[in-house]
Amino acid sequence: MGFNATVVVMVDALHDIKDDPKFGANLAAAIMRLSVVPYGTHIDVAAGNHGNAATVIESHHADGVSVVLVGGNSGFDVGHVGGYRRLSMDKEDRRMILRAFADQLGFDVAIKEPAIKDRRSVTKWEK
Repeated sequence: MGFNATVVVMVDALHDIKDDPKFGANLAAAIMRLSVVPYGTHIDVAAGNHGNAATVIESHHADGVSVVLVGGNSGFDVGHVGGYRRLSMDKEDRRMILRAFADQLGFDVAIKEPAIKDRRSVTKWEK
């Protein structure tokens, strides 16, 4: 199936990205370079006046699922669940993935009690 890469693109830099004829080649080089640097390393890709017009966060085999937290103009690779399985990403698949990641991090996940449909019946204001 190949490999995937997670890249954060700075929306503020889109005008510079659009006008930079080397951006595509530089992005491709950064993604390829990511495979030979220490885990957790981010690689910035410049365009115009933006030193981090895009940031390559991680790459992984397409047979697995990676969870990446994105914020602050960057991202962090939380973890990876491997193994071939075609995922529909329906509710059950998302729960399975969440449980696998939680287990890797030393946590257990439990489903909450069903939500109360009529919250007004339990508020202190109506007693």
